[in-house]
Amino acid sequence: MPRGFKPEITLARDTLMSLMCVAVTAIMVFLMAPVANAQAVDTTQLQQTVDDLSSTLNQDQVNALSQFLTAMSQETSAVPVADGEQPTLIGALKTAAVNFVSYVKASFGILPSFIATLLAAFGGFIATMGIGGLSLFALKLAAAVAVGFGASMLASFVVSKLRRNLNVHDEIGDELGDQVRTLTLRFFMDGAGLIAFAIASLAVARLIFTMPNDATLAASMISLLLLTPLIARAIFRFLLAPHRPDLRTVTTDDWTAQFISRSFVGIAFVGGAAFFVNGQMMDASLEWKNGLRFYAGFAIHAWIIYVTWRARAGLTSILLGNDDNQTTGLARMAAWWPKVTMILVSLNWLTMQILIANDVRSITPVASVSGLVLVVAAPFLDTVLRGFVNHFVPKPDSTSQVAIEASQKIRFSYVRIGRVLLITSLVLMIGKLWGLGVGNLQEGSMGQKVALNGIEALLVVAVGYIIWEILNLWVNNRLAEETGGAEQTSEDAEAGGAGKSRLVSVLPLIHMAAQATIITITALLTISQFGIDIAPLLAGAGVLGLAIGFGAQTLVKDVVSGVFFLLDDAFRLGEFVDVGGTLGAIESISVRSLRLRDATGPVHIVPYGEIAKLTNHSRDYVIMKLKFTVPFDTDLEKVRKLFKKIGQELMADPAHAENMLAPFKSQGVADVNDVGIVLRGKFTAKPGTQFMMRKDIYNKVQKAFEENGIEFARKEVRVNMPEGHDQHPLTEEQKKTLSAAVAEAAEPADQGAGSAAPKDDR
Repeated sequence: MPRGFKPEITLARDTLMSLMCVAVTAIMVFLMAPVANAQAVDTTQLQQTVDDLSSTLNQDQVNALSQFLTAMSQETSAVPVADGEQPTLIGALKTAAVNFVSYVKASFGILPSFIATLLAAFGGFIATMGIGGLSLFALKLAAAVAVGFGASMLASFVVSKLRRNLNVHDEIGDELGDQVRTLTLRFFMDGAGLIAFAIASLAVARLIFTMPNDATLAASMISLLLLTPLIARAIFRFLLAPHRPDLRTVTTDDWTAQFISRSFVGIAFVGGAAFFVNGQMMDASLEWKNGLRFYAGFAIHAWIIYVTWRARAGLTSILLGNDDNQTTGLARMAAWWPKVTMILVSLNWLTMQILIANDVRSITPVASVSGLVLVVAAPFLDTVLRGFVNHFVPKPDSTSQVAIEASQKIRFSYVRIGRVLLITSLVLMIGKLWGLGVGNLQEGSMGQKVALNGIEALLVVAVGYIIWEILNLWVNNRLAEETGGAEQTSEDAEAGGAGKSRLVSVLPLIHMAAQATIITITALLTISQFGIDIAPLLAGAGVLGLAIGFGAQTLVKDVVSGVFFLLDDAFRLGEFVDVGGTLGAIESISVRSLRLRDATGPVHIVPYGEIAKLTNHSRDYVIMKLKFTVPFDTDLEKVRKLFKKIGQELMADPAHAENMLAPFKSQGVADVNDVGIVLRGKFTAKPGTQFMMRKDIYNKVQKAFEENGIEFARKEVRVNMPEGHDQHPLTEEQKKTLSAAVAEAAEPADQGAGSAAPKDDR
């Protein structure tokens, strides 16, 4: 996970954004209430009434009536409205609350009469049809339904045979694409069966029912009481695959999938039954129809809350999915969402009843239920989005840390872009369902104009955010393509490793500048949507920039010097540089300074303006020279051949062949001292890889010398003994005196060898 990156914050932010959008939409409903009431007037009926009235009057009467209405309109508009009569927001809320309480009490109060009216209507239907007529109606309806199911089975058989002829099998692989393809084929099979059922059953019903009213009643029963739950069953077979765990694309258990599927099929049946009863009770009073709407809505919303509570554990697992990069924020959000869903369902029912109680009819029951489905389905669509992104976004080919982090950021960018588009689409669809269009807000009250400005500001922010994420995608895609320099993961690696590519070094700074530009432009455009003139802000920003330029000349010098250093490609991330005696590997490149990590651990911060000279030890290649001291009587030609052989072996070694640019070879005698002959060898390698090669060369040289009888020279003190010392051996006291003298003679030699160093190491 990239350092400083917190997906839980992003998830919480996106969810909060979606809830805010829903809240804004609800506020817009309240602001649009006058417009909705005005739009509720049946203009067609009004025009028909005016035409009928005009046809009964002559031209003089029509002119007189027109002048009278014009005068009345002017008189009404000229009447001043007292300040005390202006409705306030608090007063409107109190009135809405009082109307809602009265409406709820009245709805529960008419329950006995509602049931009595429903039973009376059913009894009247039986009395009108008679037992024989009712039995005949049931038989005809059963025949039509049976023909429909037969047609459905025949259509499924034909589609299945066609699949076999096309060699399309139900074999499920491990890939998500195989599951989605099979689920899609099953869904099309179910759809073909439903279409065949609807066509056959409705056609037979129209043929066998001779009375138009009976045919209409049978068609309504087939469409609302049978087709509606069957469509819901087909949808949930596609979404949850309740009886096929191998086809299930969401992460949940069998009980949850089957329970949710059965429950929503039942909810679809209740909704269809409510529409059926409402369509048959055409002569019922408005109070009775409001009661039906109240009870049906209450039952559906209560059932959804019950299903959400019972299946909360399974819903949490669906939201979590099988993502490998699950975070604590995602886990908390998945655990909270069932409770949030229950709250949203309750608020949807409450909002609908408040609007009905205050005679706002702009939202139909279908629009209300559809909006509720969209809001509740939002997190599940987010889960599907994350699953598709994880499946279809390719993994990086490179194993470098930069490419891996960039690939993770690419995935999160796709998810965030998808979330913004998803939230925007949901808000627009809900607004469309609730009759809220931008055109309705163009010419309205002050509240409606504020709502319009808010929508435009949100659209500007959404567009700016999408551009932000597209920029992130482009940057991270370019970074994912970069393999970077050799990563020093070996324990033998020391200072002087290879740096990353120039793109990896410069692109983060370009990214930062582009992000600042997007934030500035988006903020200015958002402010301008509320009618604020941004010209003074731009002028003030220019003056502030001049003040900073004059007052912070050192800062300006650092920034400008850094720009030219980057243009000259003087250094890159990971390279080992020497800046005026300060050595270290470049850890980060900021706008005004370098961050260097010393080989022993300390960190140095070097402003660009203070860099007078920069030495780069990691560019292109590195030459390493090694010294070996051998005795004076060593065969130098033999040593040269051994060095050449070792160099050839290293070039043939797969571990070093790619990184060794020139083989190890002898450079002959470099020095002669009182210990022996100093030989020098050298090789050329890629930066950062020379240390492992040096270790292997030392091991191979030591082994080759041992096999060929060559010893490394050692410091020694020679003592010349007089002739005949064998006949007169030394006493113990003489041996001690001799050892002391040898030690005293060797001490100056050690000091001289330690202080001597060659001045020319070429």
